[in-house]
Amino acid sequence: MNLKVLDYEVERRVGVVTLNHPPVNALGVPFLEDFERILDLLQGSGDTRALLIRSACPGFFSAGDDLESLRDLDERVLDMLPRAHAVLDAIEALPMPTVACVNGQALGGGLELALVCDFRFLDRDTGRMGLPEIRLGMIPALGGTQRLTQIVGRAKGLEMMIKGRLVDPDEALDCGLVNATKPTEELEGWSLDFAARLAQQATEAIAHIKRCVHVGLAEGAAAGMAAERQAFRQNILTNDAREGVAAFLEGRKPVFGEEPADGAQEESRE
Repeated sequence: MNLKVLDYEVERRVGVVTLNHPPVNALGVPFLEDFERILDLLQGSGDTRALLIRSACPGFFSAGDDLESLRDLDERVLDMLPRAHAVLDAIEALPMPTVACVNGQALGGGLELALVCDFRFLDRDTGRMGLPEIRLGMIPALGGTQRLTQIVGRAKGLEMMIKGRLVDPDEALDCGLVNATKPTEELEGWSLDFAARLAQQATEAIAHIKRCVHVGLAEGAAAGMAAERQAFRQNILTNDAREGVAAFLEGRKPVFGEEPADGAQEESRE
């Protein structure tokens, strides 16, 4: 792939996306173009079973939107929003577990990128997180008003956005914004190990769980319960479900992700 501001590789069945746009990984059109290419690749890759997003810029996961591109606020900025939303929504909806290795500050759009991931791990030494757009007389525009409040609650989310507050690692952990914090020297390896362990799990079942949660949050509990019933009917016929039950009964560790010899998995999807 001809990528401009992102790097991509697969390690231990984990697709690793590295934000590589010094000095602060400002987001913009090149970021969207690169991630669209990566998302297209992930859709056709059955061997990639988890996604990790990290940064190559010391001290910064991402400082958010490229402010220079916002100097002349006009319709072009508004025209880019649907594309940006589509990319972040697609990351959130990936049928695999996703991990944000937040090795530095995640501000504005940088935090909004981390919020679409299933798990967030923060650098204990350099990490800070927030949506400080109010300081520029603006509001979060990449889903932050919705995703942040879903994760940390209405009161905490409003406080962070209306005051433009940045939270440190301890506060981020206390309010549930991140799942864990790690020292700088441990964070990247620990996050990759975590993602690799997820890649060994029943990722089809993970995809169903994610979809049920998203439907419930977006459409209400009744819709979420209906999605859960439908997902169970689909999931129970998969090779991963058969393997999991068989491994339990045989007293061994399950091996997920292997295609059945008789094609039963493909038939169950029809």
